[in-house]
Amino acid sequence: MGGMVALICLYGLWRRRWFFENTRKGRRLARWFGETAGLRVLVGLLFAGIVFGLLLACDVIHPMHWPRP
Repeated sequence: MGGMVALICLYGLWRRRWFFENTRKGRRLARWFGETAGLRVLVGLLFAGIVFGLLLACDVIHPMHWPRP
């Protein structure tokens, strides 16, 4: 799961300009923060997603624990 999150965020980082210009979320970021700062916020969120995904994949973050019998 974590690897997939990291890959999706990496793809989003690669296509950040398209995402920023062609989605409602990207246009909302542009409206809230302006063109340049909104793109920086998007890049920051995608980097945070990559880090989170990698930590999840490396079993550093444990989102769910099932009780052991």
